[in-house]
Formats: sequence, C-alpha cells, structure tokens
Amino acid sequence: MSGSSQPPRTIPGRRSRLMATLAYIGPLSLVIAGLLPRSRFVLRHALIAMTLHLVRFALSGMVLTLWLFPGDGVETGRVARLAADLGALLLAGVPWPGGLTREAALLLSFPLGMTWIASLAGAAAAATGHTLDYHALLHADWPDAPPEPAVESSTPIDERAYARELRERQLARIWSASRVAQAERRRRERMEQIKRAMEVVLVRLDYLNHLLSFGELSLSRFTAMHTELIGYLDALRRELVDLQARRTDVLSAEKRPVAPLALTEIPQVQVLTLAVLDPSGVPIFTSGHFPLDESLITGMVSALDSLSEEMFGSRVHKTQLAEGQVVHFARGQYTVAFVIFEDEPAPVQIGHLREFLDDFERANAAVLASPPVDTDRLVPVPVPFAFLRRLPDDVPAAAAVNPR
Repeated sequence: MSGSSQPPRTIPGRRSRLMATLAYIGPLSLVIAGLLPRSRFVLRHALIAMTLHLVRFALSGMVLTLWLFPGDGVETGRVARLAADLGALLLAGVPWPGGLTREAALLLSFPLGMTWIASLAGAAAAATGHTLDYHALLHADWPDAPPEPAVESSTPIDERAYARELRERQLARIWSASRVAQAERRRRERMEQIKRAMEVVLVRLDYLNHLLSFGELSLSRFTAMHTELIGYLDALRRELVDLQARRTDVLSAEKRPVAPLALTEIPQVQVLTLAVLDPSGVPIFTSGHFPLDESLITGMVSALDSLSEEMFGSRVHKTQLAEGQVVHFARGQYTVAFVIFEDEPAPVQIGHLREFLDDFERANAAVLASPPVDTDRLVPVPVPFAFLRRLPDDVPAAAAVNPR
C-alpha cells in the first residue's frame, strides 16, 4: 500500500483563536456565525457553539415550562417568570436566578451542566488551536486486520533535494573535522617552537654568565639583558601552559611574546670617542665622533685630568657623564689615552684600551721620545673598538674625525 504523507497542520493565528473562543460565551456564537468569517476555523467553532447554545436554550426552556406550568392553569406571574428565564437563557445561557427552588435547580442541572461542559471543552480546543471534527470522529475506519504501514513515496525532486542536503551535511562535518585537525597540528607545532625557544633562552643565559665570569660583559648590561631574557622565558612558559590546556588560539600571532634584543645582539659596548694625548695635552691621535672640535674636547679632558690630580691627589681613571656615557683613561710612558663608551664597558674592553696604548707607544717610541710630536710620522695601529654609527644629519661637520 502506497501513499503520500499528509502536510503538517497549520496552527490558526492568535486573532482566529480568540474569536473562536469567544463564540462559546452565551449568544456571541449567533453574532460571530452571522458575520460569516473567512476563517473556516472560526466559522466551524461558531457553528458548534451556536448549536450547543440553542440546545441549552431548548432543553432548559422545556424544563422551565414544565416546572412553571404543571397543568393547573396559566397565571400571569408565571408567564412573566418564564419570559424572564427564557430571556436570560438566550442572553447569558442561564435562567434568571431569582425565585428558583431546589427542585428546579436539580431539574436544570442536567441540561445546563452538560451543555456548559461541552461549551468549555470547545472553548479550550479553540484557544489551543484544535478542531472538533465530529464527522471524522464518527466515520473512523476500524478494520478487523491492522492496516499495512504506509510507504511514503517521494518525487525525484524531493530525492535530489534530500541527497543534496545529506551531501552538504557530510561536507560540513568533513570541513569541521579538518579545521579541528589543522588547529591541533598548529597547536603542537607552536608547542615545539616554544620548547626550542626556551632552550635557546637558557643557552643564552648560560652564555651571558660565561661572559660575565670572564670579564667580557659589564654587570649593569648583564643585569639588564638577564631581566629581559627572564621576562621572555616566563612569557613563553605561560603560553605553553595555555596551549597545553587549550585556552589560547594558536592561529593568532598577536598574543605571542616578542623575542628581546638580548637574545640576538652582541653584548659589546660601542665607543663614541677615542683620543691619544701627549704630555702637554695636545691630541696626536683621534677617532670617533666629537660633538665639539677635537682640540677643545681633548683640552677639556686634559684639564680635567690635571685638576683631579691637584684636588684629590691622584689622577682620574674613570668618570660617568650625565647622559650615561662612561669615560676611561689609560696612561703610558709618553701619552694618555681616553675612551668615551656609550655605557658601562666590559672589563675586557678596558684591557683592550691598555693594550692599544702599549702597542701605540711601542710602534711610535722614537717619535714620542722627542717632543713636540710630529703626527705625520706616527705609525697607525689597529683600533680594538666598535664605534657607534651616527647619521650625517645628526652629527656636526666637526664631529666626524678620521683616524690619523
């Protein structure tokens, strides 16, 4: 047995359900049915309510007539009473309450009670959007043998639409699984990157400790770089914990910690100025950047050296400028050399200054022994420092001095 599935039942609107419900209140069914509403739902309920109202009026009127006129004549008072009861039945669905005896109430309880119970049931059905189809109720098929299950038949268009929907659902599941797998793969790759970065940081910290122990890095620069690396290491550990708990989006690179410069830069302090002075304070060798004329700078430094010896009884070996630069002095047999570092230099760089001055005096001992020094006869020696580079616009013309 083949058949097609019935379409889903439509639920009436709120207005239709309200009108159908009101039809079960007294004579409103007569008014609503007389208006012939377009909604079949409202019209059918109004007809059922009108039928119940008329049945209630007829049965109750018959009982009242038999109770008021038992057969012993017609009285004017009883006729008025009957007219009032019938009018109340027609307008309100109940007789006029005044003057009813217990016997009359018992006689009216059956027609009034049954019809009002049916009206309340119809009102409940109308309010919830249900129907009361008596024809279908009385003409239902009750066969002796159970019916065969109906086989739903579908058109080729429905089958294609169903197949398309299944295919789209399958593709959506595949795409979702692919994104989950890709995110998991990226998460594991990022975890491996973080572990390798943590190993690099630990190696870098060990390298900085090695430089500090051998005097190739100053304590102030070691402290600053160590603080940066420890902060970067803590950020990597927090990200690793979040990834292990799957609390971080691995595809977003904005929240990843940035590697500090201490992880890649060479821990060496650069030099701004290098100068060698003869005993009279005249510069005989200069290199680097001078914010003023080099003769003025070297003269000031020579005066500072002499003044410190007069004031404190010993010459200055190191001083720090207001902007953070550090000046170191080295004294030889014939000359005095000073270097302006951009920051606190490493102990090994101070040793390089001493070695540079010794090499310079050894290579030019004959020239330095007979003052005044002829700078054209000086033999240049390699400078063991890296000078700080500056843009031409930021340095005056007299600041860039080539080695002599």
